[in-house]
Amino acid sequence: MVTSDRVVSAQSLSGGGALRLLMEFLKEHRPAAFYYSDPTWGNHPCILEKVGIPVVKKYRYYHEETRGLDFEGMIEDLNNAEEGACILFHTCAHNPTGVDPNMEQWKKIAEVCKARSLYPFFDTAY
Repeated sequence: MVTSDRVVSAQSLSGGGALRLLMEFLKEHRPAAFYYSDPTWGNHPCILEKVGIPVVKKYRYYHEETRGLDFEGMIEDLNNAEEGACILFHTCAHNPTGVDPNMEQWKKIAEVCKARSLYPFFDTAY
């Protein structure tokens, strides 16, 4: 919910360009550890490295044996993430696994983010 009369927008070239701009902005104005899913799209770690984010970590996401979401591991890692950390999520069609949380799982993820003061941001590729 916007509670002020200020609105900001930025135009970018491509989805990767948008992620780069956002990561540059967050590094400058909200310095914190960054977390991304394990595995993730190959460009995410590359962009974070180019931006020079000093603390980059992974959270569990994919469970190889079940070929599904490692929801318990993910929630455990988010609960143990540094307070105030930036958390990169894929909104849908998770790349490279294709596995997405269901609505109830998204609600739990949101609860953890709120309780831990985590800053979620989303890569929406499709």
